[in-house]
Amino acid sequence: MAIATSTYPSDSGQSGRLKSWLSKVASFGSGRNSHAELLLEAGQILGDNFESPNHSERFVGQLAKVIDFDYLSLAQVDHTEWTADNLLQCGARISGMSDTWSVSLDAVPQPEVFSTKLAAMCEVEQVAHDGKSVAWWMYRAGLRSMITAPIIADATVIGVLMVASKLPHSYDEANVHTAQQLADAVAGSFANLRLHKRLRRELIERETVSALAKTISSSLDIESSMPDFAHDFFKIVPANGVSISLATGVNDDTEDRWSYGVTPVAGDSPHQRTLTSEMKVGGSTVGTITVVGSARQRYVRHHLSLLNTVASNIAGAIAAAEMHARSMELAEARLEMEKTEAERRELERVAAAKSDFLTTVSHELRTPLTSILAFADVLTRNKPGNLLSKQERQLGIIQRSGRRLAVLIDDLLDATHIEQSKFELKPVRFDVTEMLSDLTDSFKPILREKNQKFVLDISKAPTEMFADQIRLTQVVSNLVTNASKYSGEGSEVTITAKADGDDVVIAVEDQGIGIDSFDLENVFGAFFRSDNEGTRAQSGTGIGLYFCRMIVEYHNGDISAESAVGTGTKITLRVPREYSTELENEPSLAA
Repeated sequence: MAIATSTYPSDSGQSGRLKSWLSKVASFGSGRNSHAELLLEAGQILGDNFESPNHSERFVGQLAKVIDFDYLSLAQVDHTEWTADNLLQCGARISGMSDTWSVSLDAVPQPEVFSTKLAAMCEVEQVAHDGKSVAWWMYRAGLRSMITAPIIADATVIGVLMVASKLPHSYDEANVHTAQQLADAVAGSFANLRLHKRLRRELIERETVSALAKTISSSLDIESSMPDFAHDFFKIVPANGVSISLATGVNDDTEDRWSYGVTPVAGDSPHQRTLTSEMKVGGSTVGTITVVGSARQRYVRHHLSLLNTVASNIAGAIAAAEMHARSMELAEARLEMEKTEAERRELERVAAAKSDFLTTVSHELRTPLTSILAFADVLTRNKPGNLLSKQERQLGIIQRSGRRLAVLIDDLLDATHIEQSKFELKPVRFDVTEMLSDLTDSFKPILREKNQKFVLDISKAPTEMFADQIRLTQVVSNLVTNASKYSGEGSEVTITAKADGDDVVIAVEDQGIGIDSFDLENVFGAFFRSDNEGTRAQSGTGIGLYFCRMIVEYHNGDISAESAVGTGTKITLRVPREYSTELENEPSLAA
């Protein structure tokens, strides 16, 4: 007689029916034992100490003396959950049916045994029709014939005994009768086994739920606790992943915060099974916990009840962890604000000190410079012949240098007034072409010293605009001065002006040393000077272009620079034709 081995899964090399040395030993005493005694002994073995190491092996060996099989399963029936849950199995390995498999009663092969309460046999191929049922998995494992017998207690089917063979047409009515006798013989012990399994499961579940709550509450760092939490959690709720989300406080939405393993796919997915439970503290929802299983995973009400229990036990710890995290974020934000405020006060102090210094220095320089220029003017008004030609040239140098220094001092004072918000525009209506023409005439002597050519293109310029004429004149003068200063002998300086919609666009272009691309983005910063041989050869404070930018921005315009080393520079400013205080922007004071 072929019987099942005492371990699961069976050796893959074993062919046909399973054979065990237990059957050979048992055969020597089969003559002394009647069929009824074998059945009675099977029930006694099943009812023995459930925790003994060889309990399952002894029971399987006893059943092998009564009926042939290559696969055997004892499954308990839960009518509340409408499931059949495996308690014991051995023999052929069946993909999809682990030691803890659970299936719907409708998926059990030959479900008619639940209504007839009588054992039935069939060919596995006949009931393996949908590709997903238990019978299909058994057929894929090589099983061909099977018997399903109900285990009955108090007129209720509390379990099923399934035996299967790898040989087709292996069973007859006598085997069906024997299987039913086996099911009846073990019914009492099976009821006790089911009760034992249930009590043991409940004990494990209580201990696990307690351990889960302790794991989560033992640390405010939930992320680091997730692996241990998931490891214990999967002992009571089979899953491939677990995810904890927190309430956002907006439209009952949540956002994922911590997860382990597979994460849930948004929306319904045919490849996942999920269970979700809300975590509440004092009636308020703090988040949700979700478990993710494969498409084959079957979740029942008991799994949801366990998940609800876990959610209830960890909700307080999750809320505390989130409160701690927010407190840390607020503390960090407060420290950052205090640091920023301290830096702002320090910057204001430094800016005020700088402005005071520049104002003091400017006034101190202006007093002696005014005297120098005044005496220079007196000397130039002397009657001819009092000064030699060489002395006249030297006096001219004194006057030009003095005027240049006066312009620098004025720029410093204006920049200081801008930073102290003491700078105001005085717009008037004036002719743009006339302003630029006057500038051309005033700069011709300066450009003539370096044999430079001055080109003025005002053919497309508007005849009138409303702005601060004096300040815009300062801007263009500063740009022309720079263009001449950093251009060589015989070069050309060009001013173009045109109307562009509601704006006036003025550009000053030279053929000078140019500006490196790295320095180009900083040229309008306060006290910035490009560091190269050409700039080091010329005097300057780096305040001119900064002052130009401030004036243009006060006019609600913008200024930009285009340049390349060795090819010259083009500065373009764009200002509205009609200045309006309602559109005035606060200019940036960034250096």
